[in-house]
Amino acid sequence: MLWYLPAMEERQEVRMIGTYLVDSITHRMDKGMDQWQEPNTPTDVTRKAFIDYGERRIENEAGQIIISMAKVYMRPLAIIVSGFATRASNTISYKDKIIFDGIEHAILRISKSRDFSVRSMDVYVS
Repeated sequence: MLWYLPAMEERQEVRMIGTYLVDSITHRMDKGMDQWQEPNTPTDVTRKAFIDYGERRIENEAGQIIISMAKVYMRPLAIIVSGFATRASNTISYKDKIIFDGIEHAILRISKSRDFSVRSMDVYVS
């Protein structure tokens, strides 16, 4: 009999990264423009994350070297660049905002990382 072991490993990964996500953030999801080019109402999703405060020099999506004020670790999400009006709640975009400590932060860089068997998403904010 064959067993599908990666599914068990994936469940363990989610539990393991979940133990480190001790902060609560609000992910404000951009919903694009409507037919009259007016912005659609954004959707707010509360997520568990870990906020690592500190200045870092990073390269943004345009290739510019900029300063990030914090790095937010969270569970992996699908990165999208189009189709904002019909997007799912498990997606993230550079047009989105991350809200913590009562401040709305712009997303400067999104990267996925993997340490051993733990997957996470690193979001650098201004």
